[in-house]
Amino acid sequence: MIYLSLGSNMGDRMAFLQLAVGLIEYRIGSIQCISNVYETPPWGFESSPFFNACLGVTSTLSPDEVLTELLAIETFLGRKRTEAEGYQARTIDLDILFYKNKVLDTAFLTLPHPRIKQRKFILTPLTEIAGDFMHPLFAQTIDELNQNCEDEAELIQLSKKLILPKKKDFIAIEGTIGAGKTAFAHRLNEAVKGRLLLERFYDNPYLADFYKDPKTFALLVETAFLEERINQYNPFFSEEMKLPVIADYSLEKSLLFASKNLSKKDFDAYQKKYFNLTHAQPKPDLVLLLQQTVSQALYNIKQRGRAFEQSIAPAYLNSLENGYKEWRKTTALDYVELDLTAVDFVKRPEDFYPLLLAFFRH
Repeated sequence: MIYLSLGSNMGDRMAFLQLAVGLIEYRIGSIQCISNVYETPPWGFESSPFFNACLGVTSTLSPDEVLTELLAIETFLGRKRTEAEGYQARTIDLDILFYKNKVLDTAFLTLPHPRIKQRKFILTPLTEIAGDFMHPLFAQTIDELNQNCEDEAELIQLSKKLILPKKKDFIAIEGTIGAGKTAFAHRLNEAVKGRLLLERFYDNPYLADFYKDPKTFALLVETAFLEERINQYNPFFSEEMKLPVIADYSLEKSLLFASKNLSKKDFDAYQKKYFNLTHAQPKPDLVLLLQQTVSQALYNIKQRGRAFEQSIAPAYLNSLENGYKEWRKTTALDYVELDLTAVDFVKRPEDFYPLLLAFFRH
């Protein structure tokens, strides 16, 4: 078991701890246990109180690799390290306490953590999940170290608890045209270190014609999209994958768009082809359904500059949005709605945190 310490004393402290828990689950390994959260005074400097917790995780990563991931998670969650000496306030602070019974002392990492014995804010939560664990250097259990600790800091146990996220192996992003699916997929993939599956828009030879003459080219464009998506799925999921998979579309998108673009006769025939091609394909463990205003979607479409999309009308986007409302009632897939109407995580990276938190909590 690898034991880690988590702390935060800036912003929404509980949210930052929960985000760290989720990122550790995806990037480092399977979390086996999490302590209660404690409000604790800052140790070694003057600042606002911390929220602290400990967890135990199993991982195939080496000690150096675990530390590298922890530093990357801190950076992703907005921790800014400076050259100033001493301790500082931070959105998130992650430390390796123990890596099994390993003893290590390098320029990059010291194991066990050298100041465990003096820190009540580590020992108290760690006792909850590893009280019988024997310190490899001090020949004392964590419980004994906690009882003998001379740190007189007062810790307040909080009633709110951290949630252990259920890791998803396949996440699909859905939403109307211009909702921001691809940008969101890139950002989520950056967070959880998965494998991107991005739709190849320009491979459809009928798309530009469809936007000019929808009735004539609807069946051709939808059939081509379906076959293209299947052709993309087959080699992608046959490979030995690094999980999770983050896709900026699901196959059910094909059926939803076809229902809005095809005549009843064409749609009936299309459905047969759809179910024949998709019944054996992998299905997402979770769909993240992005909510976006029509005006913002149109702005996004204009900004990305695809010439054949510039004629898309608000009425068509409203029709697709109604299609997603119907999809919610009929789909068997698990999904969570994410509101992007007041979000710009490209310009304001912190806007992504509540969306990621909703994903981890689902």
